[in-house]
Amino acid sequence: MGILVGILFLMALAATAMIVGPLMAKQQVVSAQQDVSRDAVNSVVFSDRLTELQLDVATNTISQKEFEKLKIELEIGLLSDVPDEPKGAILKEKGDNKGVVPGMLAAVAVLTLVPILSLGLYYQGGYSPEIEKWLQLRKDMDPVFTALMAGDKPEASGADRTVMEFVTALQRKAQEYPDDANMWHMLGMGYQQMQAAEQAEQALRRAYRIEPDNSRYRLALAQLLVGIGQGKITQESESLLLAVLKSDPVNMQALAMLGMGEFFAERFQQSLMYWERLLVVSRKFNAPQEKIDILKRSIAAAKKRLNIKGDQKIADADTGSGLQLQVTVSIDSALQKTLNPTDTLFIYAQKAQGPKMPLAVVKKQVGEFPITVTLSDKQAMTPQFRLSNAETVVVKARVSATHNAIPASGDLLGKSNVIELAAIINQPKKISVVIDATVP
Repeated sequence: MGILVGILFLMALAATAMIVGPLMAKQQVVSAQQDVSRDAVNSVVFSDRLTELQLDVATNTISQKEFEKLKIELEIGLLSDVPDEPKGAILKEKGDNKGVVPGMLAAVAVLTLVPILSLGLYYQGGYSPEIEKWLQLRKDMDPVFTALMAGDKPEASGADRTVMEFVTALQRKAQEYPDDANMWHMLGMGYQQMQAAEQAEQALRRAYRIEPDNSRYRLALAQLLVGIGQGKITQESESLLLAVLKSDPVNMQALAMLGMGEFFAERFQQSLMYWERLLVVSRKFNAPQEKIDILKRSIAAAKKRLNIKGDQKIADADTGSGLQLQVTVSIDSALQKTLNPTDTLFIYAQKAQGPKMPLAVVKKQVGEFPITVTLSDKQAMTPQFRLSNAETVVVKARVSATHNAIPASGDLLGKSNVIELAAIINQPKKISVVIDATVP
């Protein structure tokens, strides 16, 4: 069981990374076991920055009072960024075990390390511990950071730089620009590559605090927390991911992580809901077939946990909310006078484009309006035609005096606007339909 869960965990991460960033697949995770003295590097960073501040005082660029304030910030902030830990140590916080499987952190980092990867600063080699490169590093990195802060695409540095060197330079820049959320975000991404989970969390939390409504920072922090939890979703990470989906309903990373978290929590129905939404979105954006195949295997594994065969409806398990449309049907007052108590009301969803086979149907005898029903995969007529397999739908309500499922002249009809199903996450979508027309 443990081996299978591990495999599924990696499958889910692979699905996320490959769907969202095909170019990332060619990157290789740098080993964290290389010799590196973080204390030595940090000491040089501190001394270098302190010398700069002293020079600023001597040239009257800043006052002595400003110098003392900046020095305190430097001592508290910069030195606390890299704690005194043995080489290769697994980080812990507040006595809790926060050890991170290196492959896990690397996989999570690859998902969001676009700014660093785009600069060509992430290479296959180990981390350089040579302190004498610091001055040259500053010279090389300053134009890069200047471009980043201006919102421009920087040119690659003239010299190859490792993640360790990039992080070292970022530490200095983050102190110079303490309110720059993007700088802290990049620093957090760099720490992830170094397997420094605690420092990564501190940096990413700072970016999120500076810009709490930024979905990129929410997602980065959530992914790190999921990585620290080895795939398990906490209340905080779930809240962050749901906030991402609220602003971006088709965010594939958030859908994948939520599905994975629900799977490891053994809430397989909810896992299916997220992964099937991800499948719809992936097809919509023409994801490569091999990525879709991986996602399908994850879906199959969740179905297996629910003892659901491939030709059965997911809703049979009924262990979660799934994709639901809460439809309230009303009728035009003039048409209501023509109703007969024996008439039949059909409420159903169809694909907005494509075959018009109903995806979910509720049949009721006409009663008092308004009438509210819920459409979901439970009401699917066939396994091939379900709400969870559609991208967009239209909900219709039709009154038939002949009780016929096929529309006929004289039937009363109403329909909704086009509904984007990918935007429906974790709660029913409320829809109103007014019967206000007659089938010609």
